[in-house]
Amino acid sequence: MKRFLNISILFILVFSMHNLSAQKQVYPLPLDSTVKLSANHFYYHLPTTAIKVDVTVTKVREIKGYYADYAEKLLGLTNIISDNRTFYKLKDVNIETTVVPDLDMAFAVEPSKNQLQNNCYAKALLKSQQAENTVFNNTYEVQVTPMPDFFKNYANVSYTETEDSFVETKIINGVVTQVPANRTRLVNKTADQKVQEATDRISQIRKDRNSLIAGEQEVAYSAEALQLMIDQLNQSENDYLDLFRGIALEDEIHYIFYVIPSKGQHNLPLFTINQNLGLSFDTDNAESVYSLRLTGFNMVSRANSQPEKKAPQGFRVRKPQAVQIDLMNHGETIHHFGIYQMLQWGDVQILPTNLDPELEEVGFVF
Repeated sequence: MKRFLNISILFILVFSMHNLSAQKQVYPLPLDSTVKLSANHFYYHLPTTAIKVDVTVTKVREIKGYYADYAEKLLGLTNIISDNRTFYKLKDVNIETTVVPDLDMAFAVEPSKNQLQNNCYAKALLKSQQAENTVFNNTYEVQVTPMPDFFKNYANVSYTETEDSFVETKIINGVVTQVPANRTRLVNKTADQKVQEATDRISQIRKDRNSLIAGEQEVAYSAEALQLMIDQLNQSENDYLDLFRGIALEDEIHYIFYVIPSKGQHNLPLFTINQNLGLSFDTDNAESVYSLRLTGFNMVSRANSQPEKKAPQGFRVRKPQAVQIDLMNHGETIHHFGIYQMLQWGDVQILPTNLDPELEEVGFVF
C-alpha cells in the first residue's frame, strides 16, 4: 500500500510539473511595475465588433427646359421644372459587421512551449496585420449622371438656311440682261421658330406612332421590329418633351465608414441629411439624425468574469452577444437590419492557465 501511495504521489508531481511547464502567464496592460516578462513574450488585443456602414445619397439636379415658358400654352404641360435647383435625399443604408482589435483591452503573454514550437505567434501576427489593412478605410465615391446629348446640344442649333431671290444684271452677247438668281445663307433662328419646330416635331412623332400602331403602312413588320420602331419614337418624343418640361439628373454619392458601439450603447448616431448640403457627420443638435438602435437579447452578466489587474491568469476571451440592430430617424424605425453578434456586448471570460487555445481564436497579436 505504501509503495502504491508513493507511485501515486510521484505521478501527481510529474503531472503537475508538466502542467506548470505548459502554462502561460497572461497579464492585463498596463503592466504592474513588479512584472518582468521573458524574452519570448508577446501582446494581444481582445477582438471587438465594428459596424461597416454603406450609405448612398442621391444628388438631384433639376434643370429647367429651354422652352418651359411655352409648355402649358402649346402642349398643355403643367407638371414641369420651372427653376434650376439641386437637392439631396437618402437612397439606401446597408450595414455589415467585422471583427477588429479592441485597443482598450490589451494583454501581455508569456507563451507556453507548445505555442512556441507550433509557431502560433507568427500566424496570429500575420492575421492581425491583414485585419488592420482591410478595415477602417473610409471611402467617398460619386457616380455622376451625364446630361443627355440631345438636351445638351439642342440649344446650340440656332441657325437655319434661308434662300433669297433676286435679279442679277448680266451682259450676254453684248446685251444687258436681267437674270433671276437665288442665294442660300444662314440666319439665326428666333426663339419662336425653335419652339414651333420642336412642337411640330412632337406632333409628327405622334402621328407616325399612331400610323404604325394602326398598320397604315401595309407592311408586315415582325412584332420585334414594330416594338423597336415604337420604342425609338417614344424616346424621340421624350427628348423633345424634355425641352419643355425639363430634366432631373440623379448623381449617386456612396459613403463607407466604420463605427464601434460600446457595450450597452443602445443609440449610435451616424449622420444627418440636409436637403441643400447633403450628408453630414455632425450629429450635434441636429434635427434629423439617422442612428442605429441596438437591443441585446438575454443580457446576463457573469460574476467575476472581468480580469484583475495584478494576478497572472489564463487567456481572456470574449463570447459574442446577439443584438438586434435597427435604423432610426426622428424616433421612428426606418428599417430592421436584423440580428448581429456583438463581441463587446458579451462578457470577458478567463480561461484556465493550462488551457492552450489557438491564438487566432483569442484575439489580435501585436
